[in-house]
Amino acid sequence: IMFLAKEVDCQNMNAKDVIQKSMAYHDPDMKLASGDYLFHFEESRPDGSTSNSKVRMAPMKEVYELNYTRKGTDVFYKIDKSNVSFSADGSTKVSNETIKELRLSKDRGMMMKNYYLYLWQLPMKLDDPGTIVHEEVKRTRFNKQDALEIKITYTEAVGKDIWYFYFHPISYKMIGYRFYHDESDNDGEYILLEGECKFENIRLPSTRKWYTHKEDKFLGTDKFL
Repeated sequence: IMFLAKEVDCQNMNAKDVIQKSMAYHDPDMKLASGDYLFHFEESRPDGSTSNSKVRMAPMKEVYELNYTRKGTDVFYKIDKSNVSFSADGSTKVSNETIKELRLSKDRGMMMKNYYLYLWQLPMKLDDPGTIVHEEVKRTRFNKQDALEIKITYTEAVGKDIWYFYFHPISYKMIGYRFYHDESDNDGEYILLEGECKFENIRLPSTRKWYTHKEDKFLGTDKFL
């Protein structure tokens, strides 16, 4: 494998160093954790379907809002600390039939909040409590690029999946990641990151493409609008 002359010496760097340098690349002022932002996303799938969502993230206030359309219905979730509320087409009086059809629940609201917060605030979320950072930094290839690989697992209370993250060997930009439920079974998915959205000295990937490990099946694309 050929690497550029300024590439890091992995023997003198541990995974936490890589994470810190990547955080300094993506969000040097830690604005995502302290700010209040409204993000717009477009999620497309192989069958041609496309959905748009708006997500408000204000971690310091512990306020999160999610708005999307499902089966022609405008769905809105609000999470304020541990309080979760939802509405359908602007009404908080939602029939049991609609709740069942749209899979509306407080648990789902929390799950979706955690999903968006984790994925769209990486790699900064790798510094969260409950994260187990394995020290070794490996040189490898990912998506036809030279990369630094680190392994992440979590305490039982946080999660059971095994994650690998990939970073550019000079800039420390995050270029992708993968996760396994059972690594020996080669299950789980890998995610390719493309492009970059820049605002307020923050750099976030503009596109994520999802694939399965086993079948190398394309699952969909998420875009930062």
